[in-house]
Amino acid sequence: MTVQISAHGRIVADVTTRTTANGNQMAMARLAVNLPCNNADEGQATYWLGVVAFGKQAEALAKHSKGDMISVAGNMQLNQWAGQDGVKKEQAQVIVDSVISAKTVRPSGRKSTPQAPKAQSNVPPEYENYPFNDEPEF
Repeated sequence: MTVQISAHGRIVADVTTRTTANGNQMAMARLAVNLPCNNADEGQATYWLGVVAFGKQAEALAKHSKGDMISVAGNMQLNQWAGQDGVKKEQAQVIVDSVISAKTVRPSGRKSTPQAPKAQSNVPPEYENYPFNDEPEF
């Protein structure tokens, strides 16, 4: 049985990339995702979600950097390990099926500089310049 997840959040540190032993590209990041929480002061709490992507999705994730808003979807898994202090630790992560840029301007108001040529977009032409905003309007 697998758990499918879709999450929207801000990348909290620059994306890490590497090549696997069999030559596939791999990218890893962490997202700060806001979740509803009755006990929190503002009614929401931040959850730190690991993101792992391979192949073309790794290339898409690697084009983002700290502070970028993205949406991801994929299979969720739980990593468990023993820390240096011997205490058992665990971290939920998403093995990504899709990565979507959710914002084109950084929080400081500056546009992010592209680090690589943009991938071919599957967005219909009428939505190419649609302004995405991470603040919902209710």
